[in-house]
Amino acid sequence: MTTAPSHSPDAARDAAAYWFARVHSGKFTAAERERFEQWRRADSGNEREYRAIDEIWQATRLLPEDDLRELLEAPEPASARGRNARRRWLIGASAVCGIAVVGGALTHGRILDMLETPLHEARYVTARGEQRSERQPDGSVIQMNVSTDLVVRYYAKRRSVELASGEATFEVAGNAERPFFVEAGSVSVRVTGTVFNVRRDEERVAVAVQSGSVEVSSGRWWNRERAMLTAGMMARSQADRTLSVETGDVSAVTAWRQGKVVFQDQPLEDMVREMNRYLSRPIHLADSKLKRLRMAGVFGIEDGEAFLQALQNSLPITVQRRPDGGADLSLQR
Repeated sequence: MTTAPSHSPDAARDAAAYWFARVHSGKFTAAERERFEQWRRADSGNEREYRAIDEIWQATRLLPEDDLRELLEAPEPASARGRNARRRWLIGASAVCGIAVVGGALTHGRILDMLETPLHEARYVTARGEQRSERQPDGSVIQMNVSTDLVVRYYAKRRSVELASGEATFEVAGNAERPFFVEAGSVSVRVTGTVFNVRRDEERVAVAVQSGSVEVSSGRWWNRERAMLTAGMMARSQADRTLSVETGDVSAVTAWRQGKVVFQDQPLEDMVREMNRYLSRPIHLADSKLKRLRMAGVFGIEDGEAFLQALQNSLPITVQRRPDGGADLSLQR
């Protein structure tokens, strides 16, 4: 088993390449994410270098995948041998952009747009139990659920949101000339104007469309899956980056916007995990046998007492109060 180094390179550009490789490695730990965010906040130059690499990578998505794979798998020049893998990757990504210009996939102006300083940039973070709504300069509204961390960047030709964690509903002002992107790990959502919800739990991402349509893509660059979603459709990307699409009750998924959570014949383990996102004093399952029990219901996200009472009324459960104000659930004997 291999582990990531405990430190990143000193030079901002090398460090940016290092962190980009770690973020997209599929083995990015919570501890690394904390160090990564500290590095980004420590100096504006760090953030600028990382964003430049990320925008180059976004540009490569416009190339045909076969061409991109061939370029990145080609033998490296002698001058590059002996350098670390992160530096080789950065050189390769830059070369991709140059070939894209020559091949007509990107114009020179388009690449400059992608590498320019944002016209608008803001980071929003909500704590446990906190929800908030933020209106953007174009009139788009981002409503954030609890424990959410995202960054908004507006450029001349596009609007971008990086969802690091949590959940948000996006009411996007229509503008076909300035598409709106949400990036959540390996998942990318592209729209021009619509209302949709994105939730990210580590590398698991769920997208639900309330109105309009969105394009969802997921997976590594050489094997990305794509799906068009319209109102009432949902897509889920698992940790292995597989993408599944289904129709579903989007109003239930977004019930948190009205202060509710909806359960539809779900395992008790999942129900407790979901309620604990909102409760200041968490509920614990003290008996593993409880995981098999299932229930349905609609509950207020801040009404833990009503939730516990409903469990006792519907399931063979005993509730034991803890000194910290939380509750332990066990099976009735």
